[in-house]
Amino acid sequence: MTPPATDSPLAASTATDGTATDRDTVVSAATAAALEWPSLLRLVAELAASDLGRERILDLAPHRDAGDLAAQRGRYEEVRRLSDDGRLVPSFELPLGELLERLETGRPPLAGADLVRLAALLRATAAAAKRVRTAEPPCPELAALVEELPDLDELVREIGSRLDRRGGVRDDASPELVSLRRRIRTSRDQLYRDLSGFVGEHGDDLGEDTIPLRGGRLVVVLNAGSRGRMPGLVHGRSGSGKSFYFEPLQVVEQNNTLQQASEDEEAERQRILAELIAAAGKRLPDVHLHAALLAELDLQQAAHDFAAACDGRLAEISDRGELALAGARHPLLDPRLGELRRAALGQAGHGGRVVPLDLHLDAAADGDDGKRALVITGPNAGGKTVALKTVGLLALAAQAGLPVPAAQGSRFPVFAHLVATVGDEQDLLTDRSTFSGRLQRLDEAWRAAGPDSLILLDELGSGTDPEEGSALAVSLLEGLLESGALTVITTHLTQVAAAALETDGAGCAAMEFDPGSGEPTFRLLPGPPGGSEALALARRLGLPAEWLDRAEARLGTQHRELNRLLTEVEGLRGELAAEKERVEQEAADAEKLRRRLAEEEKALVEERRAVGKRLSGELEAFRRDTLDRLREATEELRREWEAGRRKGLAAAAVERLFAAAPEIEEAEPEPRGELVEGAPVRHRGLGWDGTLVKLDRGRAEVDVRGKTFRCKADELIPLGEPRQPGAGAAVKRSGGARPGVTVRAGGGDGVPDVPLELHLLGKRVEPALAELDDYLDHALLASRPEVRVVHGHGTGALRDAVRAHLRGHPAVSSQRPGQRNEGGDGATVVTLRGAS
Repeated sequence: MTPPATDSPLAASTATDGTATDRDTVVSAATAAALEWPSLLRLVAELAASDLGRERILDLAPHRDAGDLAAQRGRYEEVRRLSDDGRLVPSFELPLGELLERLETGRPPLAGADLVRLAALLRATAAAAKRVRTAEPPCPELAALVEELPDLDELVREIGSRLDRRGGVRDDASPELVSLRRRIRTSRDQLYRDLSGFVGEHGDDLGEDTIPLRGGRLVVVLNAGSRGRMPGLVHGRSGSGKSFYFEPLQVVEQNNTLQQASEDEEAERQRILAELIAAAGKRLPDVHLHAALLAELDLQQAAHDFAAACDGRLAEISDRGELALAGARHPLLDPRLGELRRAALGQAGHGGRVVPLDLHLDAAADGDDGKRALVITGPNAGGKTVALKTVGLLALAAQAGLPVPAAQGSRFPVFAHLVATVGDEQDLLTDRSTFSGRLQRLDEAWRAAGPDSLILLDELGSGTDPEEGSALAVSLLEGLLESGALTVITTHLTQVAAAALETDGAGCAAMEFDPGSGEPTFRLLPGPPGGSEALALARRLGLPAEWLDRAEARLGTQHRELNRLLTEVEGLRGELAAEKERVEQEAADAEKLRRRLAEEEKALVEERRAVGKRLSGELEAFRRDTLDRLREATEELRREWEAGRRKGLAAAAVERLFAAAPEIEEAEPEPRGELVEGAPVRHRGLGWDGTLVKLDRGRAEVDVRGKTFRCKADELIPLGEPRQPGAGAAVKRSGGARPGVTVRAGGGDGVPDVPLELHLLGKRVEPALAELDDYLDHALLASRPEVRVVHGHGTGALRDAVRAHLRGHPAVSSQRPGQRNEGGDGATVVTLRGAS
């Protein structure tokens, strides 16, 4: 397939990844294979919607230029955002690359169905370009690709108007075709009429009364015995041999006319098809630009699908040489990608749990401030190589603009060189041994090392004499540190680990194993080196015990003592890790509690403001209501006074004013003493307390808070001794009260002392619900039409329990969460049923 023109923005978006020079500059083929880069690309390519997208993904390579990388990352983010409203690239089941190649070469020639597929490609790119141009907020990186995209709508309309969905030429594709179709219908209809008459006249000579089409000519079926009895042309024998396909002489000319018209029709169809193919061929460079846009959009769409499948994201790009992995998973091990691996690679692979990798390197670090190089030790089959491969593979993915399966906070610099040696470097065809092949790869690492390089060396120093291998390894480590390269090394050589501990800019980490079970945990822990645990692995694999016992005896006391110390270190490391995890959990819990208390404090402040506002409103309403009743009572007194009804006028006015007052529930079962002037008394019906001032012939005058009230003497209860200041009387609302439940009247003014809200903050569920029941009973007795229950936000358990309890409570008519000025969802407003 011919690539797009080099001056096109689409060409710029793809050309930097397409040359061997760029690919070899950042990473060699050997390193890419060692890190299984092609396998990762095949995973992503499996998610592509077209073969153009798959080819684009499989050709993907790390960017060398930071600007190119930023542009591709921008396109990924924009496609991710646009994909929220639907996919940009529809699925193309048949290959488009082969179609474009045939359009260019003409071999084999295109058919109508091929042009329909071409039109589908152009419609898809035109629709995607429209979405990019009208996107809000704008998509500048994608807009740069579609800004100069050629308009091929006319070609698409031409194909659509002249071809049907299957690629056949439409009957109305041209005026000439319409005329030929009319001529064919007319000739065929006349032929059918003439042959139908012939069949009716010569039915005895015919084997069938059908009129088949033979070689493009309408004929009848003549019995073999009737041949020669009538003039005409024979067009072959039937399958049974008992009849002939016969064309009567009188319809030969009409058949000639029909056949000629059919041939003319087919020629016109071929002419139209050739015309459409030629029109597409003239716009071939523009078609390639549309195909390049489709491939780029398909790449980014597949990358977005890959991120969704593995909970991946674009890693941050570090501008100071810092590499950090947080919760990283190798995509060939992540269990969430098992089915994708089965489809792309033929096998699902690892299906168990993957331990995320955390790792940090900093090219600017020195001394104890950070590490440029990390030496990883630990048990065999403990995950050292997987950790190294994860670092390298995700670095390649990040530099190619792909999302990586890692948590937020993962970041990579832009590397100029990345070298990785993993596994056996033996090559029999070039007569290269394992160790010589490894040395050549180490030479590649030495030459590529620099401040913008990443060097990954697996099992450094192995494959030869341990002392010579250690000397080579330590010298290489020192050289890499001096070059400023970021380096990750795995090794079993204690001399290399010791050198890392003693060298500024280098550090050690070990793959953890469980000292109790001897099993690896696959967690990378910074700190002192770990043991190889080769004998432990051999025992787990079931190797002969006698063999392993002999090997262990040959290790000597010093080696056994070293292993014991390493085991103790591993145990302490595990304890420290557990303690660290506990402290972090406690810190997280404390932070959650702090946030919750802050939220509740805010809710309480809002609630206090809302309660104050509501109380002010209620007090104002009470004041207005009292004034209205006083005005009505005054007016009534005036009318009665003027009418001459003056006797008992004051007592009647008092009774009217307190008509809605609570009824008294006698606090004392029997009156104490007799009515005596100067003694405290209580009104039976109205519940107020006062001092008896005058008693005269069954009438009484009582001082109540400085005001004189007159009533009948038998309406008063002697209290014996003066009441304590501020004490209230127990009152009972009309309608009755639950036994044992009383409502205190506040200061004799008839308003029950029941708060408008109940606070349950910080209480356990069961005690809170019991308190809620008691409160609702009091509120119902006090004729509260509406109350508020403040439970706070918290974990939501108390809130949910309160609301569930209210739904089944017989006193509750309805409930709703509080408004913003009522405490929000931290409170529930309750409307009571039947309050009176």
